[in-house]
This record gives sequence, C-alpha cells and structure tokens, in this order.
Amino acid sequence: MTRLGPAVRDGRPAPDAAAGPVTARATYAQERAWLASRLAHDPPTYCAVDEFPLHAAVTADDLVHALYVLMDRHEPLRTVLRTVDGRLRQEVHPRPEPRIELADLSAHDHAAQAEERRSLRARLARTPFDPHRAPQWRAAVLNLGEGAWSVVFAAHHTVYDTASGFNVHAELTELCAAAEEGREARLPRLPLGYGAYARRERERARTGGADTAAAHWRTRLRGLPPVHTVPLDRPRPPARTFRGAEVRAALPVGVTAALTGAARHHGTRPVMLFLAAWTALLHHHSGADDLAVGLPVAGRDDPDTRAMVGTFVNMRVLRADLSGDPDGTELVRRTTTAVRAGEKFDIPFQSLVELLAVPRLPGVPPLYQLAFNHTPADGLGPPVSSCEEDLLLDVAGSGLRLVYDAALFDRSTADLLLADYLRLLAVLLDAPGTRLSALPTGPALRHTPRSTGAAPAARTAPRDAAEERVAAVWRTLLGTDSGTVDVHEDFFTAGGHSLQALRLLARLAPARGSGPTLRTFFADPTVAGLATALKSTPDGRTAWR
Repeated sequence: MTRLGPAVRDGRPAPDAAAGPVTARATYAQERAWLASRLAHDPPTYCAVDEFPLHAAVTADDLVHALYVLMDRHEPLRTVLRTVDGRLRQEVHPRPEPRIELADLSAHDHAAQAEERRSLRARLARTPFDPHRAPQWRAAVLNLGEGAWSVVFAAHHTVYDTASGFNVHAELTELCAAAEEGREARLPRLPLGYGAYARRERERARTGGADTAAAHWRTRLRGLPPVHTVPLDRPRPPARTFRGAEVRAALPVGVTAALTGAARHHGTRPVMLFLAAWTALLHHHSGADDLAVGLPVAGRDDPDTRAMVGTFVNMRVLRADLSGDPDGTELVRRTTTAVRAGEKFDIPFQSLVELLAVPRLPGVPPLYQLAFNHTPADGLGPPVSSCEEDLLLDVAGSGLRLVYDAALFDRSTADLLLADYLRLLAVLLDAPGTRLSALPTGPALRHTPRSTGAAPAARTAPRDAAEERVAAVWRTLLGTDSGTVDVHEDFFTAGGHSLQALRLLARLAPARGSGPTLRTFFADPTVAGLATALKSTPDGRTAWR
C-alpha cells in the first residue's frame, strides 16, 4: 500500500527507508510475552484486538495515512523479535508494509454492520502473525457511512498492551481532526523511543533501587507456599499443557450499582473489592490462609512511557493474608495495603523468579498459579483456549470470566467457582462485617490427589555423546559443579528458568531451522528429553517458533 505524504514525528526525521533495521535488547515485558506466546496454542491469547470508532469528514486514504503516521512515531509498530545467541532482541525496521484492509459497509443496515465487524474482529484475532516478519500488527478501515468510520486494530502482545490502545485511539482521533480541518496534527511528544526505554530499563535493574526492591520481595515472599491447595479435578501432569478454557458471567445490576459506594466506604478503589472477594473465594475452596495471586500491572510508572505504544506490562505477586477469620472490612484493608506496598518495589517478574530461587515443581508455574486481572472498560475479547495459570479471574467493566487450565479443571468446576464468586462479592459489598467463615458459598470442590506422576527413577548418568553434550551445557548454565547430571532431572526443578532454557537451546543448536522448539523442551525439560529431540533434528538445528 502506498504511503500518502510525509508522516508527522514531532519535528524529528521520519525513519530512513533506505536504512537497515536497528536492533536493541528486548524489554522484560517483551520477553515474557514472547516466551508465553511460543508455549501457548491459541493466537487470540496473545493478540489484542481493539476497535476505534471515529467521526470525521475524511477518506479511507486519510485513515490509512494516519496508521502509517502511528507506525512512524512508535518503534514497536515497526518491530519484530529475534533471538541472537540465546538472547531476545528487538529488530526495528524503518518502513515495513502493514496489512491494512479497506471495507465499505455504508450500504449495510446497523445489524449487518455489527455482524460484519464482529466477524472481522474474530478473524483478525485468530490469524497468527508471522514471528519473523515486521510489523506485528494489522488493521481494517471500515466506512460506516455519513462520516462514521471504524478502525479495527490487531497487534501482538510483544508490541502492544491495553494502555497502547488508548494512545492509538487518541492519536487517530487527532489525526482525523487535523485532516478534516486542514492543519498540522498536534500529537503528544515522545521523550524517548522504545529501544531507548529498553536500555534505560536494563540500567535501572542494575542500579537505582534494585537492591531495595530485592530486599523487600525476599522478606515479603519468604516461605511462600510453592503451589496452591485449591482442589483439582485431575492430578497435575508433569508438564504444562497451556490448554485452557473459560466461563463467563455478567455482574448483577445490584453489584454494579453498589461498587462505587462500597469502595468509598472502605476508602479504596472498586478493583480492591473484586480482588478481596477473589482471595476470599480461593481461601474457602483451598482452606489456605496464605495465598499467592499474580497481578498484571501496567508498568508505566515512568512518565516518559505514558504516551508510548508498546508493551510494558509486568506481573506482580500479591501475598494475601487471610489468617484469623477476618471480616470483609479487614480483608479489603489487608488487600489494599499489600497491593500498595508492592507498588513501591516494582521488579521484573523474571528477575523476581531468579532472585528468590524458588523450588520448581513439575508442571507448576513459579511463584503463583492463581491470577487476577481487572480492566475498567467493558470488553473481555474473544474466547481463549490457552492459559498460563491454573485459574485467572478476568474482570472487564460489567463482565467477568474465569479462565482455567483444562488439564486440571472441568467446566462444571469453573461454573461453580464463578457462581460462588458472585455470591461472595455481593455479600462483601452489602455486609462488609461478615467474617470469612460466615460467607455463603456453594458446595466445596472435590479433592483429587496431587500426584504429578510416578516416583522418580534412580539417578542416571549420561549414556551417550548427545546426553553428555547436553549435560555439559546444562551444568554451565545452572552453575552446578562438574559432578554427574541426572539425565531425568527436570531443568526447572534444578533451578533453571525460561530465559535460561532459551540460552540452553541456543548453545546446543545455534543455527536456525527445523528442530526442537521451546514448547518441545517444556514438554520434557530433561537432559534425556532434549538429547532425544536434538538427535531427531536434521543437522541439529533449533527452530525459534
């Protein structure tokens, strides 16, 4: 598609089309999104789809031009991620060609337009991105008639997050207004590019308050239970499947109406009431007073990031204290206090995993397996069939869904949990003096033994040259002594983490090509498993897909 005129870049020159791509270290947020997307089975889980309504006397060419302006201004919209020597790097291209569809729906009635837009959003969400090609976004420009337009924008989570959507909408709106009025667009100044932010982030991790944050989390998470005790419908498999499912519900009208007043009563935000009710539910079904809950946070505390498009999301661990049978008021206070304390000591999640050197159990995500997410605006997105956690409660406006690991839970259990949650939330709002032990809930979940498989076999030394080679790199990465490595030992149980797994594969098979993927390694993260996969790979090449 042809670019229509020069792009606006706050007085800075537009990218030079003749120049080659520029590389930089990936951000911590990009590392998490990239690794997770390589392990999952469902493109929509890692593809954000937003629809931006626009009203202006403009043309489709004006909107295409506006999308190119956005791409010029924001480096992530020109970026693809690649591995170099086992490290993830951004590759920022000067002028990639995005896929932008045009559709004239002006002759359709409202119902037909709505159906076409729904179908388009679903198709864009389910179309995988080529992991080797920039840009990692696509769009459709829809003419709805009488000056009404809609831009459907789909982007991979390695280059785009929820806050990015607000910035894209604001800039598209201003660009349309400028085109309609025949003036220069007044777009927010971008103090630094995303690559410069990545360098600043790495530097801050080495200096600044890194030591203080590390000390806080060592103290806060010391003795954290390695895995939750919510009953499972089936024993946990030794390797994570990342296959998920979901159930949805709408917040009752009474709950929605009571939220603002209840939050004011407790001196907190509505999100804290949702979160407190979630921990109460988990306490009821697990019997545990000490719970770990993963919380995605925007990661935009740096003012220079507020107007940027890119991914900044971090995962923070909330340690919920439900001891002593607190009432609703005390539970909300504890929840609010714990969340605020964590906000002062932000640290990249993968750094936290390395810092705490937590025990790694087969098939168990590190630090937390239960999660909570809240978005003020409506819009849960398309149904998902992948999951990273055992259970995730996702609240968006007046809708909520429970995403669950289908290898561990049945749909009937998820339905029960979601119904229980709505009951607990209603009581927490209406009668905050009710103690946890008196909260009304449905029947307890049935308990299933948590065996992760048969007892481990006797220690086995490497048996051939391939296993010897894998074991040597294994020892180097994990910093173990030169003693014998058990070929059946789990990489993560031995102290490895996801990025070290990436480096392990890179050192064993540095060339690109067909071969064992990260997903393959996660399915059998042992010396024996990796040696077998490498022996079955032509020329020992590893595929980074």
